[in-house]
Amino acid sequence: MTRTAGFTLLEVLVATAIVAVVAALAWGGLQSLARAQQVLVERQAALASLQRGIGRLERDLRQAIDRPIRAEDGVRRPALVGTGEGVELTRLALSGGWQSPSPAIERLAWRCRDDRLQRLRWPVADRDRATPITVEDVLIGVSDCRWRYLGAAAVLDQWPGPSTVVGGPSGLDTGALPRAVELRFQLAGEGQFRRLLELPADPRPTP
Repeated sequence: MTRTAGFTLLEVLVATAIVAVVAALAWGGLQSLARAQQVLVERQAALASLQRGIGRLERDLRQAIDRPIRAEDGVRRPALVGTGEGVELTRLALSGGWQSPSPAIERLAWRCRDDRLQRLRWPVADRDRATPITVEDVLIGVSDCRWRYLGAAAVLDQWPGPSTVVGGPSGLDTGALPRAVELRFQLAGEGQFRRLLELPADPRPTP
């Protein structure tokens, strides 16, 4: 009798096992690539959010003006008030098209609270208890946040604050606005960041 050409059961089982191993390795590689791509996408989104947030803060500070306000309690507050937890300032908002052709003066604040970098906005500079306030979370996962202020004579932990002039007496820094604001913070998964943001050299409000 002649033997019919074909595969034995053992050969089929071996081939099936090899195909299964190759498929498992390929699937594992695809999963690793998918996870790596997902991590990359998430990190790119986090960095883009960071850039947008710091960009907004920088624009707000560059629009700061020397215009004190009247707060809810009727007390006059300086054009810029800064602490280690945040900064509040008056800014000249640029025109927004035909609906608001003229620049508007408004009050803004930036602060670190509950692991968030937040932006607060009042639609007017002088406000009362009925003035609405908008609170927006700009960055999430913020910790070890610290604000400092570069005056004419020293780096201060608050603004206005005491400073020592070389060759002169100690007292309050007489500038309406600091020369720059420094922000340091830790962003979850991204590390530590430090930005030194300059304020306008001529902060006088436009009449």
